[in-house]
Amino acid sequence: MSDHSVHELLRGQLREHFGSLAEVPAELAPLLDAVDRAYRRADSDRTELDQAVSLLSATLESTADGILVIDRAGTVVQMNRKFVELWDVPNADLHAHDDERALQFVLEPLADPEQFLSTMRELNDRPDAQGFNELSFKDGRIFEQYSQPQRIGGEIAGRVWSFRDVTERKQLEAQLRQSQKMEAMGTLAGGIAHDFNNLITVIRGSAEFLRETFDASQPELVDVEAITVAANRAAALIQQLLAFSRKQNIQPVPLDLDAVVTSLTPMLERVIGAHIGIEIAVTPGLHIITADAGQMEQAVVNLVVNARDAMPQGGRIRIETQSVVLDESLTFGTVNGNPHRAFVLLSVSDNGQGIAPEHRLRIFEPFFTTKSVGKGTGLGLSTVFGIVQQCGGHILLESEIGQGSTFKIYFPRAEHEKPTPPRSVAITPEIRGHETVLVVEDEEAVREFVQRSLEKRGYTVIAARDGVEAASLAAKHAGAIQLLITDMIMPGLGGAKVAAEVRRLCPGIRVLYMSGYSDEFINRNATLGKQSHFLEKPFTSGALAVAVRDALDALV
Repeated sequence: MSDHSVHELLRGQLREHFGSLAEVPAELAPLLDAVDRAYRRADSDRTELDQAVSLLSATLESTADGILVIDRAGTVVQMNRKFVELWDVPNADLHAHDDERALQFVLEPLADPEQFLSTMRELNDRPDAQGFNELSFKDGRIFEQYSQPQRIGGEIAGRVWSFRDVTERKQLEAQLRQSQKMEAMGTLAGGIAHDFNNLITVIRGSAEFLRETFDASQPELVDVEAITVAANRAAALIQQLLAFSRKQNIQPVPLDLDAVVTSLTPMLERVIGAHIGIEIAVTPGLHIITADAGQMEQAVVNLVVNARDAMPQGGRIRIETQSVVLDESLTFGTVNGNPHRAFVLLSVSDNGQGIAPEHRLRIFEPFFTTKSVGKGTGLGLSTVFGIVQQCGGHILLESEIGQGSTFKIYFPRAEHEKPTPPRSVAITPEIRGHETVLVVEDEEAVREFVQRSLEKRGYTVIAARDGVEAASLAAKHAGAIQLLITDMIMPGLGGAKVAAEVRRLCPGIRVLYMSGYSDEFINRNATLGKQSHFLEKPFTSGALAVAVRDALDALV
């Protein structure tokens, strides 16, 4: 009953008893005055209360959080518009006052509804407790959930729940963590790549020399081939580590992506097996991109293998290329201050199992895999990610559970460029020479392998352990030295400084740098000079022969 009703009821009872207010005994007059004062205070308090309620309502509506207020009985007292927006509450449910229905509506989109119910039960058992949790939704959204008791006059009257959509923040944090992991792995890969690739160079080179001592009928040849295969797998592993860390030595050229995909098709058909079909949809007249051909082949193969593994019972893979111009809703970066919208799109699709929402933010992380132990390294997609980033592209994933996945890679167009024709060089013993070559390599086994390989092909080789010895030998040598082969990373003088010193002593000398990993080469690739060439470790005797011949025969 309101204060106004109590006041009128009291005055009415007094009238009935005394007939009129004029007949009210004088001793009761103070009571009537008190009632009048109470009524006036109540009226004033009601105005203040209305103002407070209005201010509270405005505050709830202005917050970026979704607010839900319930009483001790669990009945919904109030919700703000942001809560309705975040949870997409239907209009029919806003005023239904059906708490059971409201609870089911809240639980249905959650990835783990039991977690939410457990939190509610725990807080119900401890009415004075505060709560914090993260809610994951089936569609990939993430909410932060806060809860605290609501007190009136020191007594707990209910509970206030607030919900904040932190999906974008979590995605940015995940991207930052992934970037930091990749940077750390890149540092690790760089630290071991130099020595690791030296070892692989020697192993493969020694296997080559051994192979030359056996004929096809000898059983020992099987062991030699096993050594070669293992060395090749080790070399591929270190390249994957460098690729996803974006610290791989690359040689970007104008590239026709259609030619890459078409040339890979026969090999891809063997890789995926007969239980999976493959469809190639290339675009005649596709625009050119700038990328390393080997990296593009590696990216396509990794995506196809990933699609194959998503379809253990069989299915279909589609590889498609097309030139695209993005609309304003999807833009990657700017060119001269303007949005960059012209791309070449490579998409690889499968109709396999799909990727669960909780895994989509992690699929490009190094060593993350959903495959069983021994079935995958977790480097395939992270390698693709690194390759795409290294050539300035962008990769997106579209996936539905039970429907399959599509990886879309957007490569910036290389306008007004013509594709570099693929070079086919026969690596045979006939690649020979007669020039004098100065080899500088601090790793003895690698130095001996290079010297032995070149001497077998007719070259005169001067071998040095470091830059100081190389400069001394170059100064003492009576004849001309046509080519310097130097490792990039060595104690004391590095490759670039060795080259500068030897060029001072032998003007016009060509330089062939060797390295399995070198920040210095990557960072200074454009400033090492036109007479400089590069050979990536690990390499074979044949690859060395081709690189040496190219360096000696190249036009300046």
